[in-house]
Order: sequence, then C-alpha cells, then structure tokens
Amino acid sequence: MYKVAILKKAQSDLDWFRKNDKSSYIKCFDLVRELIAKPREGRGKPERLRYFEKEVYSRRVNHKDRLIYTIYEEFKEIDISSCRGHYE
Repeated sequence: MYKVAILKKAQSDLDWFRKNDKSSYIKCFDLVRELIAKPREGRGKPERLRYFEKEVYSRRVNHKDRLIYTIYEEFKEIDISSCRGHYE
C-alpha cells in the first residue's frame, strides 16, 4: 500500500472537475484507489513518461485529460501532480 498526496495543482483540477465534469471527477478517485495498491498497472493505460529522472506515470481520465503522478518507491508514496490536461 502506498500513501497518496494530492498536490496543489491536482487539487485545483479536482475542484474544476467537481463543478464541471462529474464523471471525470469520479473516475479520478477510482484511479487513485487503484494507485494505492498497484501504481504501475491497471485501468487508464498507465504509461511511464520519458525524460524524467523520477518515476513519473500518467493514466487516462478521459480522452483529453490525464492523471499525472510520481512514485517514490523508497518511501511508498505517490504524489499526484495533475488531473487535467495532457502532459502539461
């Protein structure tokens, strides 16, 4: 099990989803529940992003939005940095 931290940008993205796109808001939380157990596999087509020193992954929330997160294996922690947009 991993601990999950939602960073400031991701929190504002979730707030936007809550007001404007309920289905994507719910999907984000479904993806986070999966992340806690298996951050490198599951729904949303997890994909490791290149050109980062750290272990950064993305998962599809919908056609245009991605959940971007960093895995810190040594601490068993995950930081969610973004939920909206495409690799911003």
